[in-house]
Amino acid sequence: MKNRRMMKKFLMNIQICLIIFFLSGCRQSSVDNTDGPAVIDFLQQIGNYQKTYLSEFVTDLEYIPLETGDNCLIGDGVHKENIIVTKSHIFIAADKYCYAFGRDGKFITEIGRVGQGPGEYTIISATCGIFIDEKKQSLYMGILPFAVLEYSWDGVFRRSIKLPTNMLEHHPNGIFFVRDSLFIGHNPNYSGNEEYHYFLFDTSGQIVKTFDNHIKIERSAISWNSYEHSIKPFRISDRIYVKEKSNDTIHYLNEKNELIPQFVFNLGKYAYTKERRANSDVFEALKGVIELPFFPRPISGASNYIFFSAFPNNVNIPLPKGRANKRKLELPPGAVPINPHYGPDNPVAIPLGIYDTVNKTTRLLDTDPVSRMTGLINDLDGGLPFWPFYCNSDNELIDIQQAHIIKEYLTEEYFVNREIKNPKAHQKLRELLKTLKDDDNPVIVVAKLK
Repeated sequence: MKNRRMMKKFLMNIQICLIIFFLSGCRQSSVDNTDGPAVIDFLQQIGNYQKTYLSEFVTDLEYIPLETGDNCLIGDGVHKENIIVTKSHIFIAADKYCYAFGRDGKFITEIGRVGQGPGEYTIISATCGIFIDEKKQSLYMGILPFAVLEYSWDGVFRRSIKLPTNMLEHHPNGIFFVRDSLFIGHNPNYSGNEEYHYFLFDTSGQIVKTFDNHIKIERSAISWNSYEHSIKPFRISDRIYVKEKSNDTIHYLNEKNELIPQFVFNLGKYAYTKERRANSDVFEALKGVIELPFFPRPISGASNYIFFSAFPNNVNIPLPKGRANKRKLELPPGAVPINPHYGPDNPVAIPLGIYDTVNKTTRLLDTDPVSRMTGLINDLDGGLPFWPFYCNSDNELIDIQQAHIIKEYLTEEYFVNREIKNPKAHQKLRELLKTLKDDDNPVIVVAKLK
């Protein structure tokens, strides 16, 4: 009897252990890949462009018109990768300005300004831009001359952070805040033989860790080109994700400060290979390459998705139908189009894609059938297609839409041809249209992920 009770207790303990093991496996993050990098299979989806609707991903939309004034004019030149939305602030930057708005769209202040004094700059660096530390409520700005300036969210200048240089005395790009006093930066492989590609540095400008560069390229001369740069890093929860423009792999920085390969794009014969990178004529080397991502749509990520764009550089593949340009493009004498396979009589759109990190599926998007714009077809309130340029810590996706484009397209004829699942939201959009003017500042669109 005693032995039977002991055996019963032993079997119960085994069952408990198995249940705990199973549940711990179920709690594993959807972006973890224990079997190596997950494949974002762009190649196999070429030509398979799917109409994809916004309601599949988000529950509702919030439109925030940014206040328009002589001291905060934005226009069409905004860098879409330099839009940050928090619970209390909206930051937006271009080459010569950085503005802070409230979450209601009211203008707060300009952050920094062009000049040569403390907290001033010549230009905001396109390869670094702006990024934030939410705990300290600090905004960091990569600038020329090369430095990172730190400000409070209300525009008070705090300090200038010196940037380290590489073996060619060149400054990094792709700078991003990690945690505490730690930043990540990218060392462009102009020489072809750089010892490291990414590195960590602190607020004193000292490099504290480097990550080996395993791709060595035999070059006859130094190649100063932006295709050796990094994309702007992005954050999903506590992880920082990085990707070199010329590399097919997205890495993440873990809590131990290790770079782990997480996703790899399958581009097949259209990849920007090591052999192509060795060509000193960059434009020639890029022929036949599908570039990832395509400016000005950066790669961004959310809890279960990676959003990306692509550009077929002189590649003859089927592409989504695009919208006709109302202004005829006339090339200078002797110039040739970058992609001769398409032209004004055959408008096409650049492919946008979504990788589902849970189901491990890749989808390329068709354009909106009414406007022929790219993005997620807006079946919630019938507005313009939506595409996220940023995802914040509250799991909100952020897009920006120009006022004159909204006014031009959102007409009665446009609405008649739309599927609208939320009539109340549609009515709110109509109210916005009544007050919005063509020359107003852009509208920030916030979508809450499901």
